[in-house]
Amino acid sequence: MRDIFSGVGTILFCDETKFYINDGDLEDEIYYFAVSVPVDLVSKIDRDFKIILSKYNVQAAVYHSTNVFKESRTRDKLMNELVQLIIQNKLNCFCYKYSKALFFESTKSLVKFNNDIIDFNKTEFQAVFYFLIVLNTFLRDQVPDLLKKEIVMYFDRNVYGVNEVEAFNFPSDHFILKRMTFSEKSLVSLLSLPDFFGYIFRKSKKSQNKVQGGDITLETSKLAINSYKGILEITEAGLFHFIDVDKNILYQALNVFD
Repeated sequence: MRDIFSGVGTILFCDETKFYINDGDLEDEIYYFAVSVPVDLVSKIDRDFKIILSKYNVQAAVYHSTNVFKESRTRDKLMNELVQLIIQNKLNCFCYKYSKALFFESTKSLVKFNNDIIDFNKTEFQAVFYFLIVLNTFLRDQVPDLLKKEIVMYFDRNVYGVNEVEAFNFPSDHFILKRMTFSEKSLVSLLSLPDFFGYIFRKSKKSQNKVQGGDITLETSKLAINSYKGILEITEAGLFHFIDVDKNILYQALNVFD
């Protein structure tokens, strides 16, 4: 293992998906996802993921679930095997929801911390900010033994808008998340994991939103049905952690600025 992972126990591979009222969604929300992989399993998971893709003749240079799964070609068996890859290797999956309506205006009070990197006037920055501090608080205070320390994070660079590989070390002792790196997806193949998990979550959530919006007709999308099945199996395996935020958790998370 390269020196960059010396002392690292777990890597969190991260991605996001957005919902917009203007696109017919119920709310303006950004969901962030992280899939954990112990460092000593990275090579195995990467190899197994590629073997599964090859088995189903997925040949894209860079994996994108939206290109792999289509209503006209649902590839249920491929989806099922990727779900089992997560379950059999006990890869914990985390999800955090940022609600613009709840947080955007009030969080602008933190603009005093703005610099060339930080910008609390931007929805996207607020979302990744809350994801980081809330996930950190959840892992530190609620499930301190869930993941091997130290913990580092990888994001697709397009999430944050950077043009090259960039790494940031967390400056506070409050953080058990030690470093986050934004990289070209083609350079970090296991960013495919949160891409896949986020995809099946989004398909499931869109289906749920239809019901919440008053559409009580039976779901007919095979992709949505199989995605929901996958989310349910990951949840039943105890690997899906939806990090809900109440006032106490948020207060503890914001203590990183003390």
